[in-house]
Amino acid sequence: MVDSGGQIQRFARDERLARHAGFWWGFAEGVFFFIVPDVYISFATLFALRAGAVAWAFSIAGSAVAVVVIYLLAVVAGLDYVGFLSMIPGISDALVTRVTAQVEANGLPYTPLLVFGGVPLKLYAAASFSLGLSLGSVLLWTAVARIARIAPTFVVVAGIRLLLGQRIDARTMVWTAVLGAFWTAFYIFYFVAMS
Repeated sequence: MVDSGGQIQRFARDERLARHAGFWWGFAEGVFFFIVPDVYISFATLFALRAGAVAWAFSIAGSAVAVVVIYLLAVVAGLDYVGFLSMIPGISDALVTRVTAQVEANGLPYTPLLVFGGVPLKLYAAASFSLGLSLGSVLLWTAVARIARIAPTFVVVAGIRLLLGQRIDARTMVWTAVLGAFWTAFYIFYFVAMS
């Protein structure tokens, strides 16, 4: 019989995988993907705090590279990246208009709404570039925003790992299913709320 629980644990604890998954998920979500890197980060953290932290750090790097790509597309190449965003699930024309108006009026947000507002960070970056903000300021904001956005997920899952680590390891399949069910329910609610 195959030891699925052991395979899942090895997969989750693999720091090389955490580096790659964190970076590429952060990059993809930063440009076009609509599922946040928190999904993988929470999975890795559930089985190994270090792997989760590595994935988080590399997701920030991936997000920074994504901002540079957005800058190249929107500013250097002059493509309508803001228009492209409204084709991504969870981003409507009304949301694009609202975020652009907020950034124009108040600049990039450094508030709790950044964490709990549900607005994809790529939308803030695109709005910033459309309003003439510099690449450096948006890169700095992106790093702060990624730290603030992912910190609650990491802290909660790390706390669960520290409190229930032996139980998690003993019932790997159950905990993996619970985490999967949580993210499925989260995204059902999110897409309903954002539509």
